[in-house]
Amino acid sequence: MNKTALKKHEIYRKLSGFSEQDLTTVSKYIDTIRQKKKLGEDSILRLQGVLKGHDIDLADLKAFKRETWKHVEEEHE
Repeated sequence: MNKTALKKHEIYRKLSGFSEQDLTTVSKYIDTIRQKKKLGEDSILRLQGVLKGHDIDLADLKAFKRETWKHVEEEHE
């Protein structure tokens, strides 16, 4: 057997004792990994395409960031 087949067999052995709920959780995790892999680096480009031609005021974003992290700065003073 090749390395991939051995790894699949090892994973299958580990899953054999799991409950249905645990297997559902593992399945959802695998779907998440596949989705992330499918998106890859293109997701950033897609966002750029969506925002193309729109004026974005970074001052509002900076103010939001400041307000969001304000409590952290206050705790460390």
